[in-house]
Amino acid sequence: MFGPLSWLLIVPVLAFLIFVHELGHYLAAKRFGIKVLEFGFGFPPRMFGVRYGETLYSINWIPLGGFVRMLGEDNAAGVPDSAEQARLESANPDSGRRFTDQTPLKRAIVLVAGSFMNFLTPLVIFTIIFLLPRDVPVGTVQISGVAPRSPAAEAGIRPGDQILAVNGERVRNHYDLIDKVNSYLGIETELNIRRGSIVSGLGQSPEFAVVETVTVVPRSDPPSFRVVEAVTDPQTQVSLREARRYDGQLEVGDTLSQGAVGVIIGTGNVRFVKERQPPLRAVPDAAGRIWEILTTTKDAFQQWAGGGPNPGFTGPIGIAQITGEVAEASDQYGLTIFFELVAFLSISLGIINILPIPALDGGKLVFVVIEWIRGGKRVSPRKEGLVHLVGFAVLIGLILVVSFFDISRILSGESLIP
Repeated sequence: MFGPLSWLLIVPVLAFLIFVHELGHYLAAKRFGIKVLEFGFGFPPRMFGVRYGETLYSINWIPLGGFVRMLGEDNAAGVPDSAEQARLESANPDSGRRFTDQTPLKRAIVLVAGSFMNFLTPLVIFTIIFLLPRDVPVGTVQISGVAPRSPAAEAGIRPGDQILAVNGERVRNHYDLIDKVNSYLGIETELNIRRGSIVSGLGQSPEFAVVETVTVVPRSDPPSFRVVEAVTDPQTQVSLREARRYDGQLEVGDTLSQGAVGVIIGTGNVRFVKERQPPLRAVPDAAGRIWEILTTTKDAFQQWAGGGPNPGFTGPIGIAQITGEVAEASDQYGLTIFFELVAFLSISLGIINILPIPALDGGKLVFVVIEWIRGGKRVSPRKEGLVHLVGFAVLIGLILVVSFFDISRILSGESLIP
């Protein structure tokens, strides 16, 4: 189990990411002259607030998000109206500073600005990481197991082989191999393989090794097989004998899960080298890292939609757990891994908020688009507010359900870090 103190890091991390997100809405609203009534962290009921100028800055009791309440928003924030808001709006009936007074384009920009900031934040984080000297593990990527009926098995790859390059690009460690393979899903890919000498007694010394090039097609939706004593359905089952050639710990009744290529890999003879990127490469590399995360996330959800494994659904408790685990792993791998997690959480927050879910930015954006399609005719504010209110209740319900499974996993001692 992990120390509870490290789990508490989720509080400042989540507070920072929510602040950045809401800051995007706030700055965009101010840029267009919209009056911001309240800048809130968490959801009501309100714990306390401080007024500065025309805006109330508040801390609320439900620490699962935040909001920027703008004049004339008609409860599109999905939080209950306050008597104070009603009074302020009635005192400014024709000020021109209402959210609803703005064009659909300006309102769309305000709504998207939060997610934009959540994508800008990891760009800054990854750029700084690439600019600073960092320890990069470099070693030999060794194959310890080959799954039956996998692309690797069909290509003749064997346990003990070493993967040197993917489509001519050098592989420095098994994480590097995974990233490169995932960028060629469904595409014929050449792997440079180094094999030990076939002459008995010469071992795996490089001077006696043979280098070959094999072709595989990495799968976006790799299969899983049930381990059985005798196979009756080759489409869903694999024999215990074959399964143990891949993973010696498998037993009858277990599930043999394969990756894109179907190999178990690790990095041997690891050494750490200091690397840093020049400024002109750091920003493009940071953008590329974000794109890799987005692509991997998309592929994971596609596999899940097709009956694949859970892509990593977790709630606030699960996020707290993985934050604590990564914080403790930072003692071994350095602080870079922790800041990479912050960047990943920021991207996740940006994606979730832009999805067309009622009560979130994407849900509000749907109504702006509907208004634009209808030539400026708005959906009834009462109906829109009801949709967001119901959506907010459903969202809280889903968070509670996911949190139940998070707690069950924690009680079973399961880690979120493989």
